Amino acid sequence: MTTATATITRAFERYVDTFQSLDPKATLRHLYVPSLILDARGPQVLSSEGEAEAFLTTVMRDLAECGYARSEIAASHVHVLSETTALVRVSRVRRSVTDRELERLGETYTLCRTGDDWKIVVAVVHDADGVLTGSCR
Repeated sequence: MTTATATITRAFERYVDTFQSLDPKATLRHLYVPSLILDARGPQVLSSEGEAEAFLTTVMRDLAECGYARSEIAASHVHVLSETTALVRVSRVRRSVTDRELERLGETYTLCRTGDDWKIVVAVVHDADGVLTGSCR
């Protein structure tokens, strides 16, 4: 694993850990604004921190109502595109407080380096079967 890949992996793991707290304000620091989210609700352009926080609040409230407790990253792949851009692809399993599986999904993220950190610019949520594996060449 290269130094860049390890750094991006750690940044993404911090995002996952923070997201699990269901704290929109804390999770916001992992998003680059503006950002784009594409999920079952359609494309969401988050052009301000206020819009990003409102979006995260809605998503996290819905998860809490379903009994969400944590996520397992079943598989992940990092592909460094340049010194400032990377793709992170994951297969995620969301679990309830009773450890029941709530859902399986795939996610593909575009991250950009901002100073010493990496932030999410684009997040695409898709079927778990749609997770790309291996090289992106």
